[in-house]
Amino acid sequence: MDATTLKAARDIFADSRNEFVVYFEQLSARDISCQGVPAIQIELRRIAHTLSGWKELRNDSNEPTCSCFSDRFSNLSGIVIEVADLVTIKDGRLPLTVPKMFNMLAIQVGRLTLDDHREKDEYALGFDRLAKYENLRWQIGSQGPDDGRAALLFGLWTRMSRTSERGPNCTPACADR
Repeated sequence: MDATTLKAARDIFADSRNEFVVYFEQLSARDISCQGVPAIQIELRRIAHTLSGWKELRNDSNEPTCSCFSDRFSNLSGIVIEVADLVTIKDGRLPLTVPKMFNMLAIQVGRLTLDDHREKDEYALGFDRLAKYENLRWQIGSQGPDDGRAALLFGLWTRMSRTSERGPNCTPACADR
């Protein structure tokens, strides 16, 4: 990609990522703004499709795509579809676990960056800090009684946070994106 195209792709990526995070945060606050289940599911599928497409972005088309980078986008895309299938509205509200799932998605999507030098992406760094806090919260909170919801949410968080096995073209910088 030439420099102009790469900059445009990064700008579109950042704008879309930030938009998706805001949408997930609104849903996690149970702000469904008179949206019906189909409208929410359509928007979630659009987000999943966009995430899936982002995995193809890279700096140099002559270099092999970082497998852990693309796996992370694929993983989150699949999880967004799973969550979309769980969306129901009863008495004008989302089920108790679904808003927490949206919160977790906001954190994980907010962490995504195309920047090879992660420290340049303050937005992603802020969500990295939230992810560390969430990991700590799960470590501390996993000791108490569970009615099944916590185990479901912890399993989802664990799957969202995982990175693939580090292959030959998966560098530590790539894995952290």
